[in-house]
Amino acid sequence: MSDLTSYDFPCFYLKDKFQFLRYDCAGHGKSPAPSHIYHLDDHVLDLELIIEKHKLEKIVFIGMSNGARIAMEFARRHPENVKAMVAIGTYDIPTPIVKAKVGSWIAATKLGGYTARFDITIPWIWGETFFNEKSEHILAYRKKGSTFNESSAEFLMEGARQTSIDISEIQCPILFLAGEEDVLTPAYVHVEMDKKALNSTFKLVEGGHACLIEKPAIMENVILPWLNETIF
Repeated sequence: MSDLTSYDFPCFYLKDKFQFLRYDCAGHGKSPAPSHIYHLDDHVLDLELIIEKHKLEKIVFIGMSNGARIAMEFARRHPENVKAMVAIGTYDIPTPIVKAKVGSWIAATKLGGYTARFDITIPWIWGETFFNEKSEHILAYRKKGSTFNESSAEFLMEGARQTSIDISEIQCPILFLAGEEDVLTPAYVHVEMDKKALNSTFKLVEGGHACLIEKPAIMENVILPWLNETIF
């Protein structure tokens, strides 16, 4: 439950190398809050409209968590428009354990609102090293997220528990990244996706589920070298 500013530091490494575009998904930042369960289809439609509006072609996606799911499903539907993709801390199938994890966040929201949800999600989202060393950063997210609409949050989380993605139908090269301390979408989930994909690479990196936010230099040290090898 953040906004596009989460990518400020990772995007620093893209300057002078790429044109890049970020956007707030529905219910995040300045985007309108959904009034119903927001399914993957809804998110993909939003992305399609943005891409059409800006006339974007030959796109490279860098998506994290549910953002990666949106990018993967878009790429599956529009292979002609996606050149490559980096999918970080994500999943293709909402397995019973994924549903249970996100379900606990929904339950916390119903019982104690945003504060309870944030406190419940902390150990799922942030790696232990980052949590121990950067507690002030996590507190800043806690304060920022307090403005989110609670019913909207429930609609988004419920939507994240639904819809599988057929990884085998994605034609572009994919780099799957998993944080070595990620307990929400562990490394083995990405290894399994790597096995299903037609053209993919798996790498384990430092950090938790939000590894790219915790360690922005992953963009320079891991993602950009892979892109240079893959699309140039």
